[in-house]
Amino acid sequence: MTDHELIARLHREQWGRVVAASVRTAGDLDLAEDCAQRAYERALETWGDDPPDNPVGWLVRVANRLALDTHRHAAVERRALPRLVTDAPTDDGPDLLRLVLLCCHPALDRTSQAALTLRLVCGVSTDSIARALLVRRPTAAARITRAKHKIARAGAPYRLPEPDELPERMAGALEVIHLVATTAHERERLGEGDDLTERAWILARSLVDEVPDDPEPRGLLALIVLNAARAGSRVGPDGERLLGEQDRTKWDVDGVRAGLRLATEALTAGVASEGGPGRFALQAGITGLHAQAPSLAETDWSAVISLYDRLCERWPTPVVLLNRAIARSYVEGPAAALEELDALQSAPALRDYPYLQAARGALLADLNHPAEAAAAYERALAVAVDDEQARFLRARMDAIHT
Repeated sequence: MTDHELIARLHREQWGRVVAASVRTAGDLDLAEDCAQRAYERALETWGDDPPDNPVGWLVRVANRLALDTHRHAAVERRALPRLVTDAPTDDGPDLLRLVLLCCHPALDRTSQAALTLRLVCGVSTDSIARALLVRRPTAAARITRAKHKIARAGAPYRLPEPDELPERMAGALEVIHLVATTAHERERLGEGDDLTERAWILARSLVDEVPDDPEPRGLLALIVLNAARAGSRVGPDGERLLGEQDRTKWDVDGVRAGLRLATEALTAGVASEGGPGRFALQAGITGLHAQAPSLAETDWSAVISLYDRLCERWPTPVVLLNRAIARSYVEGPAAALEELDALQSAPALRDYPYLQAARGALLADLNHPAEAAAAYERALAVAVDDEQARFLRARMDAIHT
């Protein structure tokens, strides 16, 4: 591995740790980010073919030294951002976890949390963040800047939250990482693949390492790994492919095994905990059942429904209820599932969700009601969010008449 390749890998995998370790010295998010970037530049200039034995430690030391030099020149007093409160005890948890939870501060909305996390923890460029969040570059840059200002104005201390605050803050961090992974999936569907899945994996892996006794980060990591294992078969030349249409021989076998192991660990730990398995452990379990099935017909649908029932108790969103109804169709038949879907049509969150009407169209076609099925697909097309989705829905509608 060349020095450039090593530094590029360290930037992908360790950027957040370098920034996180620098924040305490810098007392300022912008300064910490700038010093981390300059440390990587110094590495490119000086390492050559002889990198240090502890490259991450080297980067952290250089970044901290640069921050101290900046303080000595009193530049930070002239900055617009107030300093973060960094005088908390230094033994209250790892810096990376502090940084992730700081980026997911409750003063920020989820999109701003995701943008700031991608920038500070993952080192993703503003251009890439703009593409990921489907906004223009100036909008993404302004969102990141406002998020930093808002955190500073809130006087957010650079420490772990109090014990009674930690579960809520961790839940927010997990949701942000899940948003990054979901965004990666959407970009794959649109043929705009990038490294967002890897970034989500790094974030989730980091949380697993930092809080190994919490099963939910492990469940989220399992979900990301299992979905990534199917990445090569979800989209074909003709567009998006449903689970039953995917070539399972193209799935990453090692990825499936790793994801199943993580999902099993998360579910087992969740069952043993006081509150039972959480949202991400349950979602990973459902995805794992699909991943280990030789075919759609051979899926253990009863087990899938059982996990969906638990998930609906824990996280009863309309989309989860929709997915449970679809799973029921494989056990109880399309009529029972259609009745459940019809009841969901009044849910505001699903009013403009094309896959509700697409699912109704598929079930109506199974029940040999082609006219009603076509009408359902027409309603789905009316709320399609992009050309790829519209093409997918139109192909399903055309298949009714073939």
